[in-house]
Amino acid sequence: MDYFFSNFTQSNYTLLFKIVLASYIILGALILRSKRENSQSYLRQDRNLLLSFVFFMIFFAGTRNIRIGTDTINYYNFYFLKGINIQDPVAFFGYFQTDLLFEVLMFITFPFKSFTLFLLVLAVVLNIGLYFFVRRFSDYGKDGSSLILFLTFASAFSFLQLEVNIIRNGLSITFILLAMDCLLKEKLKPAIFLFVIAYFFHGTSLIPISAILLSRWLKNIEIKYFIVLFVLAVGLSFVGFGFHSIPFLQNVNSEDFKRLVFAGETTYRIGFRLDFVLYNAFFLFLFVKFSNLKNAKDLFLIKYFVITSVIFFFNFNIPFSDRIGLYSWVAIPLLLFNTIKNSYKEKSLYLSSLGALLYFVINHIILFP
Repeated sequence: MDYFFSNFTQSNYTLLFKIVLASYIILGALILRSKRENSQSYLRQDRNLLLSFVFFMIFFAGTRNIRIGTDTINYYNFYFLKGINIQDPVAFFGYFQTDLLFEVLMFITFPFKSFTLFLLVLAVVLNIGLYFFVRRFSDYGKDGSSLILFLTFASAFSFLQLEVNIIRNGLSITFILLAMDCLLKEKLKPAIFLFVIAYFFHGTSLIPISAILLSRWLKNIEIKYFIVLFVLAVGLSFVGFGFHSIPFLQNVNSEDFKRLVFAGETTYRIGFRLDFVLYNAFFLFLFVKFSNLKNAKDLFLIKYFVITSVIFFFNFNIPFSDRIGLYSWVAIPLLLFNTIKNSYKEKSLYLSSLGALLYFVINHIILFP
């Protein structure tokens, strides 16, 4: 089968993504700044530019070479090649025994015998879901540019991995964010529904779901206690404490959580990760220092960030702990966007664009070139 990006190596593919992303941040900011903020022209351009980037990401991720991203080739070998020959629904769902909604997407697309179609459907669900989230979170561009918010998300070093590698995590995170937005707006029933969808895309979504509910439950606890919890978790992780040392996790009946007691050989670097601790601590310092700590949304997001960071630190002795770290990192673009918007309202577009660009530079040029 031919793929649009079939001649791209992983490095070529990543480089193209970085060039397009940086171009969108710079040109998008310039175009929006030429319009009067919150005018109909501004809101229309904000939406249209965002749609063009979303369509690019769908095309970019959906037509990639099957060797772009470890999970891509794994899905091709272990799911697609086996699934296209199974016609009976009972046999199909009984054979794979993976996350239910991921199986549903496979069952719908595999009869067409096109792996590219399968990748396109995954890219559509992920990117359209994120589109709706940033539109709603930004009040459709009226409370900050939805384009800049999406581009800030895309500037995270893990974003491309969500698109082409850790795909089920990406699908799950999309619905986690939509549920979080509903919960922040006191829409409980839609939030529960979206939480269920997230869980059926990836079992480890129980981690951010629990963190969201805990952050909501602890809304009256002062932020200083969360900072103490963060520091304490770093210390415990440093001396070797983690979820790997909790016996009852060995009995959890889930393929995603069974990794919590993995003890085999792996090339993934396990043990205390100072780099990740400093990364999360740096952003926590910025948000506590510059956020409006009287703003309920900012407080909620900071508390969520601390709780998911603690869970992340306790996973350092488990292979692929960065996949758990994702659940803390998704809060960074939201807090960065909100902090700038609430603290510098008159220059929010300029500074949020600059923030997205600096976040891009930190992640894609300085730390993870």
